[in-house]
Amino acid sequence: MTTLTIHDLDGGALAFDLRDLIRALAPLSLAATWTITSPDESSFEATGVGGRRLEELAEASARIAGDELLIIAADTVQVIWGDFVGASPDDPHREWLTIRAFDSSFYEVETLDADAIAKVKSRFSDVRIAEDTH
Repeated sequence: MTTLTIHDLDGGALAFDLRDLIRALAPLSLAATWTITSPDESSFEATGVGGRRLEELAEASARIAGDELLIIAADTVQVIWGDFVGASPDDPHREWLTIRAFDSSFYEVETLDADAIAKVKSRFSDVRIAEDTH
């Protein structure tokens, strides 16, 4: 499993958000089924109209389609804390990729998918490999 952390900043704040990650990982991210949950570190937190909807979905550990997630994310100002686990469209019981928002400080992407890793590295400028396990 490869874990990337993304730290792109603009004036001291993150220069991207969930919607940018979903777009960068398309088309698979749009076809995936996503489970939204609170992270271990904190309760789920996001701002804006979409952020409130994401918080409701996280409370229920809801599963939604990737295209629906993008619509909600586009209406979200910022995801502060949150976990998004994408399941492969070919096998809805197999985890494809996890996106984690960490306290508005950075995002983490964890996956075995070499294509997704390459897309993240090419789209964002401050990408660090956190760990390679398994």
